[in-house]
Formats: sequence, C-alpha cells, structure tokens
Amino acid sequence: MSLANLFQNNSRVLTFTIANSHFGIDARNILSFSDEYKHIQLASHAQHPSFLGYLDYRDTLINVYDSATLLNRKRNWDDKNQLIADIDTYKQAHIDWVQALERSITFDESFTLARDPKMCAFGQWFCSFKTEDADLLTALEKIDKPHQLIHQLADTLLEMKNNGDAERAIRLLSIEKGTTLKKLVRSLEQISGMLKREMHPVIIHLTLDGKTPSFSLALDEVDDIIDYEIEDLDTGTAQALSHEPLKGYLRHKSGQRYMMLCVEKLSTQIRKISSFEDCIS
Repeated sequence: MSLANLFQNNSRVLTFTIANSHFGIDARNILSFSDEYKHIQLASHAQHPSFLGYLDYRDTLINVYDSATLLNRKRNWDDKNQLIADIDTYKQAHIDWVQALERSITFDESFTLARDPKMCAFGQWFCSFKTEDADLLTALEKIDKPHQLIHQLADTLLEMKNNGDAERAIRLLSIEKGTTLKKLVRSLEQISGMLKREMHPVIIHLTLDGKTPSFSLALDEVDDIIDYEIEDLDTGTAQALSHEPLKGYLRHKSGQRYMMLCVEKLSTQIRKISSFEDCIS
C-alpha cells in the first residue's frame, strides 16, 4: 500500500511498538508498506542478527532488517510466543489437576496440588501479569471465575469423599469437567488464538529522498498514523542519546510519547551492516 498521500503533510508519523517502547517514523520517509514478510528471500550467510534478507521492491532487491534487533530491543514476537507456550502449559496443568483430583476421590490417592487459585503457576502469573492490551485484559477477566471455581472443588469434593459420599463427589466432578473446566480450557485456547492472530509483521520500505528505496524494516505490528505539531517534537534530547538513531521525542496531544526515529541515522547504521555482509558473502 502506498503512503504517497501522506507526503502532502509534513507532520504525520507512523507509530509502532517494540517491547512496550513506542516509536515513530516520519511518513515522508516511507515509500510503502506491505505484508510480504513471508516473501523475504532469506540471506544464506547473514552474520548480523538484524539482517533478514531481501525483498523485491519494483524490480529492485532491497535489504530487509528486523526493527527490534536493529534497535536493540526484544521482539514482541518473542514475548507472545513465550506467552502462548505458557498458556498451553497452564491449560494442560489444570486438566492434569482435575485428573489428579479424580484419582484422589476414586482411588484414595493423596492430593497434593494447589487448592488456592493464587498459588498454582497460572494463578501466580495471573496476579502479577500486566499488559496494555485491552482485548487481552478482557479475555483474561473471563478466566478468573472458572479458575477459582476449579480450585474450590478440591476442598468440597474431598470432604464429600471423606464423609463417605465418593460416588456423589465423582458425579459432581464429572459435571464440573464438562462445564467449568471446559470453559476455562476454551478461554485459554481463545487467548492463544488471539495472540497468534495478532502476530502479523508489516514491512515498511524506507527512503531518504522520497523516491529511491533505501532499505526496509520488518515491524512486529503497526499502531497508527498520527498527526502532530512540529513544536511537539523535542529534538534536544536526541543529542543526549547520540548512540540511538533518534530524531527526538514526540509528545503527542493524546499524552503518549514516541521516540522518533531518524532514518538518516538508521541508514548510516545499516550501511555499516551492509558493508559487513558484503565482505562475508
């Protein structure tokens, strides 16, 4: 998709987030963006971790770099992949928890797993987890009640068994497996699916002169395109952060702050990487 219409306004910026850090790139430096991440021609001998490979942009092969690695940040994908793996583990742990409770009631095995919902691995994570993702927070809120109900089963059903009513305890557990546990598992699976759907990297093709492609960046996700006033851009702080490829800090009227990338500085940084890659190819 072309961003040529944005060039008419010198005060527009494409915003994106990496590891909870908010960045912006001046729209004048963006030729276009696409979802061609899967079409990147992988570099066979790349030595720099940010260099991903090449993309054909209007019959010209353009170097593509991973934005997070280039900016010395952790990729959003890394956190999301880990969270997806953790959620799958939490899901299986609660299936195993119910099975252990069932064996304890049926075969009089000792039940040693957490009865307090805040003490299991998921409960500890749930109580400490923080995110700015409103959709994820809403999905997590749906898990709290069934998660608490599952853990409350242990005291209720084991007391029932100890009072000589194991058959009734098993019947009730069977009902809870088909309702409460099923709801908990389904909610966890929905969160995993939501996280996977959010993982759609975007390629932006960048330019220094507004016409010629210079290099491309892979962004884990794009936030928005916003307008700003030139006086909202604080360029003085960029000198204090000379090691970063920044133009300054943008204080948007929404209250959000963005680190404005300087494409010229990025280009200089990338030329060093490209020279290194050329030497080893």
